[in-house]
Amino acid sequence: MKFNVIPAPEVAYKLRMELGPDRAWEDALADMRRGKTKVQGCTLLPKCMGKHRGAWRPMYAVPDVEAFIEAVRKATPGTVRGVPHLVKTAHTLPGDTRPWYTRKLLVARSTFTPTAGYLAV
Repeated sequence: MKFNVIPAPEVAYKLRMELGPDRAWEDALADMRRGKTKVQGCTLLPKCMGKHRGAWRPMYAVPDVEAFIEAVRKATPGTVRGVPHLVKTAHTLPGDTRPWYTRKLLVARSTFTPTAGYLAV
């Protein structure tokens, strides 16, 4: 039996775009694989393991992902599609050669503006 699969990072990205930034979707997928969490009573489990970027990763069947999205939408009618990424502008000097973990940058306000229907918690 043939079926189309996508790796966990791609599923997490798709869930964020379809269901919004309510949670860290990559962590939620890992917790669902361990049986620790459900999203609105729904669980999404991988179909198989596959090679992705040189390592064995969980792969999810595309119809299962789409069914999960629809089930969560039915349980939570207020979910918003296509919420943009939270992008901030950071300021630094071009000659700053310190490692990233010692550099405390000034961060400007976010460029994110809530869309109609998006409720910030």
